[in-house]
Parts: sequence; C-alpha cells; structure tokens
Amino acid sequence: MQVGLVSLMDAAPFFVAADYGLFSKHGLKVTLNREVGWATIREKLAYGELDAIQALCPLPFAATLGIQSSRVPSISGLLVSRGGNAIVLSGDLWKRGVRDGRTLRQDIVNSRYFRKYIFATVYSCSTHAFLIRDWLTSAGIDVERDVQLVTLPPSQMCRNLAAGTIDGFCAGEPWPSLAISQEIGWSPATSVDISPGHPEKALMVKESFAEERSEEHLSLIAALVEACAFCDDPINREAVARCISGRRRVNCSEDLLVDSLSPSFNYGMGRTEAKPDFVRFSSRDSNRPRKEDAHWILERMNPCGEAKDENLGDLDSIASLVYREDIYEMALKRIEAKSATKIL
Repeated sequence: MQVGLVSLMDAAPFFVAADYGLFSKHGLKVTLNREVGWATIREKLAYGELDAIQALCPLPFAATLGIQSSRVPSISGLLVSRGGNAIVLSGDLWKRGVRDGRTLRQDIVNSRYFRKYIFATVYSCSTHAFLIRDWLTSAGIDVERDVQLVTLPPSQMCRNLAAGTIDGFCAGEPWPSLAISQEIGWSPATSVDISPGHPEKALMVKESFAEERSEEHLSLIAALVEACAFCDDPINREAVARCISGRRRVNCSEDLLVDSLSPSFNYGMGRTEAKPDFVRFSSRDSNRPRKEDAHWILERMNPCGEAKDENLGDLDSIASLVYREDIYEMALKRIEAKSATKIL
C-alpha cells in the first residue's frame, strides 16, 4: 500500500506505525511517500499513485464536491489529529506595536494607503485558512479587502517570513515553533485559542478504495488508531520526537519537536502558557470522525470562497457521506478482536 504524507509533526502516527511494527501487526506492507504539499498529495491520490493519504480535514470534502479540481468521491474513517496550528506574525509587526488582532487592525488602517499585509496558509481550503480567517474577522479585519492571503508549502513559511515576503502565516508545528525559536516571528494565537479541539488531519482514501479494498482499509485505520494512542502518551514524547526528526522525515531537531509536543506553548516575546490540548492525537475520542467535525469544516468552506451553496447542498448528507463513523467503529472492533485473541 502506498501512503502519502506531508512532513509535519502531526504525521507522527504514520511514522510510528511504520517504525514500531503496527502496520505489519495488522497484516499490511506500507510504503510511506513524503510529498511537498497538499495540492500534490491530493492529485496523486486522485490519479491512483497513492492509495491513502494524510490529509487536511477539508480535503475529502473538497475532492467529493469537486472543488479546485475534478470530482473524486472520497471518504475519511479516521481523524489523525486535532489542533496543533499557530498564527505567527513578523518581528517587524511587533516593532510597529502589534500585539493582537485589535492592534493589527489599527496598523492595517494606518498603513492602508501604503501597503497591504500578506499572510500565508498552506492551502486555500485548509484548517489553517479557516483559523486565520476566523481570527482576522474576529478583530474586525475584512479578509477580502484589508489583507492578502497566499499559499505556501509548510516548510517554506519560515524562510519567507525571514525574507519579508510575507508578514505572517498560519501553519502546523513545528514551523511556528521554529520561527519563534529563531526569533523571526511571534504568535498572537494558536488553534486552541481560536477553535479548541478542531479537526486537523484525517486519513483520506477514495470511496472506490474503501469499497474494493475494505479489509486493507480497516487494517490501516486500526494500525493508525494504535499509533495515535502511542503518540498521545506523554511517556513517549521523546521517542516520538526521535522517530520523526530525521532528514527524510520532518527534518527538525529533536529538542524542538519535544517542545512542539509538550503541553505548553511558547508564543515568543517572553510569553509561554500551558496548552495541554494544543495538539491531540487520541485522547477524548479524538480519532472519531464526527458529524459536528464535518459541520465545522463545511460551514467554513463557503466564506473561504471554496464552495458554492449549490455544491454544499444538505450539510448532514455530505457530512455522513464523507466522514464515516461506521467505518471507524468497524476498525475499533478489529483492534478489540486482536487484543482478545492475544489474551487467549
């Protein structure tokens, strides 16, 4: 099975499942393919180069609705992570007196006739775009008129912020923490500040794959559920950081990754706060693809200009079509059956 992912901290369950034998435990031979960005990984799934992918939570809906590309009915039977994102602004904005959304709005008003600030997200139809739009809007900033949103691969955020080609970004770890540790940026808000417990990454397959290779699909979900539980255990924090830090993986120092996985967040400029729910892989039934998670996504797709009302149609129908809690339940029974067999 060919499985694609983007090298971010929350890809950890995939690497853990490979390194700790969880794929093989469930009878799978999995090759992990590291991809540069979300548009690429989506296209490779659509054209059959990949069987399953680590996906931004809105991607299965976008593919099913035919948003930004041809329509490819897709599903998700597993949420891999929740949260884990942060907004980062440039040091120059701090020097200009920006401390939060309210002071950013004032600076935008003062600079309106000279320039328009540029903020980057990893994909136009992503949780990151939803979060930065929600945060800007809550501060009274008109996203369409007052600022410009652009798309960059996650790994290019820090270098563009340092070069001054963008004024800020919203991305997943470890890139916010890297920017803050290098003192090229600071964070006014994290995902847990804006929308606690929001869905972040999902396992995505084409609907046809789920139907034709259902046994493999259930085994893949079962392996990743166990990997998510491993990643969420504080005892394993250093082991997870070591597992994902290599050059062919997240390509980041173990120390920074340990910090990214810790229950506190360094906002920069001397501010650190306890954030025990900053990223969740397993706790509190996090892996279940719930209808309310689907609604959180679908309600934000229209304001992003990604879907027309007639495409979205009945939200309940689309939610149950794409986010498959029934498949998740079948995978859990598979784990329980294996555990019972092992005890006997």
